[in-house]
Amino acid sequence: MNGKSIMGILMLAAPQGTLIRVRTEGDDAAEAMSAIGQIINDKFGED
Repeated sequence: MNGKSIMGILMLAAPQGTLIRVRTEGDDAAEAMSAIGQIINDKFGED
């Protein structure tokens, strides 16, 4: 699934506790992975 598609992400319909695997590619892969990790750690701003 391409993470650039918000609809694709939403269609995962992964409930809390679901294990997902994230892979980044390209020149900015490390920065992208760091940003994704921060979003997850911040609980997507839900708290």
